[in-house]
Amino acid sequence: MEKDNEFMKRAIELARQGRGRTSPNLMSGAVVVKDEQIVGEGFYSSNGSEHAEFNALKAAEGKTEGATLYVVVEPCSSKGRNLSCGELIQQKGIKRVVIAMEDPNPTLKGKGIRSLFEAKLEVSLGTEAISAQKLNETLSKHASTKIPFVNLLTAMTLDGKVATVLGDRDWIISDLSHRYIHELRASYDAVLVGVNTIIRDNPQLSCKITGGRDPLKIIVDSYAKTPINSKIFIKNNNEDYKANVIIAVSKEAPEDRIRLLQTAGAEILFCESDKEENIMENRINLNKLIQQIGKKGITSILVESGGTINASVLESGVADKVTFLVSPKILGGRNALTPVEGDGISFISEALEVENIEYKRIGNDLLIEGYLHQ
Repeated sequence: MEKDNEFMKRAIELARQGRGRTSPNLMSGAVVVKDEQIVGEGFYSSNGSEHAEFNALKAAEGKTEGATLYVVVEPCSSKGRNLSCGELIQQKGIKRVVIAMEDPNPTLKGKGIRSLFEAKLEVSLGTEAISAQKLNETLSKHASTKIPFVNLLTAMTLDGKVATVLGDRDWIISDLSHRYIHELRASYDAVLVGVNTIIRDNPQLSCKITGGRDPLKIIVDSYAKTPINSKIFIKNNNEDYKANVIIAVSKEAPEDRIRLLQTAGAEILFCESDKEENIMENRINLNKLIQQIGKKGITSILVESGGTINASVLESGVADKVTFLVSPKILGGRNALTPVEGDGISFISEALEVENIEYKRIGNDLLIEGYLHQ
């Protein structure tokens, strides 16, 4: 059991190398072990590439007979251009397969495992399952529900402020924390902000780490007020002709503004309004918006907006996770902005509970992450 955990941890470590590039498919790594020695390794590097099992078995060529294969996600059982992973495992003479997690896709879940059982291989399921599921948390939700995983990210001071009373918000957190934010952007399919953030800060919302992937940018903008010269339209890859910005508007958005934004390179997404519930100032129904985004194959969204959108994300129940970066600074000011605004709650008993919290130091800042039980 101890050796199984050790080898599976290595497979998960390999799988992590595909972060941000495998969507909408899960990250997976594989390790081939014979006589308690690793003889082959591989991981799923990007969407459309060879699967982790294929790469590991190829690396272990000639040493696979009677070996054990450790793999993060259950092997596929459906044929593509070549053999399925399950068939390849059998062909290579693997005796035992240790799997961390099942494929969360309802149409695939358990099929690869069953095919291995039917081939009389020894199969173990669940080794380092929690670590594997956490690694793939953003991809697993979409695979099983077609709804994106949503993480609300914010940075604040020790006294819960995101800006001074004059609106100065530059460098509240450290350079190391800013790097962490860019790493998160690289691992999420999209970043979501409200139009006021675009007008006020004019962020580019790109990923500035070497080898990182720029996320798609989603702007909640009921009346199509996004300036056409905003930095969000800048593309780091000039050869990428796909729209890198989706602007969610209501049917009340002026047609001339919509045409201007399309000319600037935006894809316009018409969304339902929340006029009756009136839970957000710009009235876009976030639940419906998230569902529409999921239908486009976007598996994960990082919310990096201001207090109004943050409050709406939490009130509407679309957030799965919250990530708070807390800087050891104190700003004060009763009118200084806070990370979550809106109307707030009346009683402590109504507060949202954050579960499974993890804490981590990033320089002098404190990273707090947890999950919302919806």
